[in-house]
Amino acid sequence: MPAKRFHRHLEVKGLPLYWILLAYLVIGYFYPVIGFLALVCMIAPVTVSVWRGRWWCGNACPRGSLYDRVLSRYSPHRPIPKFVRTFGFRLFMVLFIFTMFGTQMYFAWGDWNAMGKVFWNIILITTVVGVILSFVYAPRTWCSFCPMGTLSSWVAPRGEKLPAGYKSIHVAARCQMKCKSCARVCPMQLTPYDSRGREEGYLHPDCIKCGKCVVACPINVMEMAAKQRKETVSAECPAVGTE
Repeated sequence: MPAKRFHRHLEVKGLPLYWILLAYLVIGYFYPVIGFLALVCMIAPVTVSVWRGRWWCGNACPRGSLYDRVLSRYSPHRPIPKFVRTFGFRLFMVLFIFTMFGTQMYFAWGDWNAMGKVFWNIILITTVVGVILSFVYAPRTWCSFCPMGTLSSWVAPRGEKLPAGYKSIHVAARCQMKCKSCARVCPMQLTPYDSRGREEGYLHPDCIKCGKCVVACPINVMEMAAKQRKETVSAECPAVGTE
């Protein structure tokens, strides 16, 4: 009897943004200049990540919406290969994609339709790759080494100095880490429970702030919030000697 898959699909609320991607691919095929709209999904993720982490990837990316809302229903949800998360592989993907993009743009320069086609081709090819990986491994496999996602993770806040109002996943100290429901539904296959009791919350640079782990928690000890105050944490995990 085959082993039961650890990771699973979870329904989420919100707008289905994947139609933007589908419309872009269809309209861009006939009107290549539309391809320039891809600049939004190239610049916005990195810009937003400076003060919100990879929030864009989990809440505003049309392709991410396709993975979470459609492909997640049919994906085998196998573990994402560890090597695609390594710094070396991700750096290679950043250099490879931008080299291909720059080379094609060089030859297309001056022709607006040709330049738009370069953007469109990159979105089409990477989408096809992402869809294939969704059916081989997990829905967000591509997101684990997406060049723009990688750049976003590199500039994401971390450590003690967080931007004012920066929100992250907070896990109460009373979590026993037994059910691991949060890890089962995490699209990026991360382990938010590792941050239980930490004042700063879960600061993994690849957390996409989708909030699925909060919804899936069976005992409601997780929340998406700004840095918790020390008294709040202390109330959940009293210091020795207090009454």
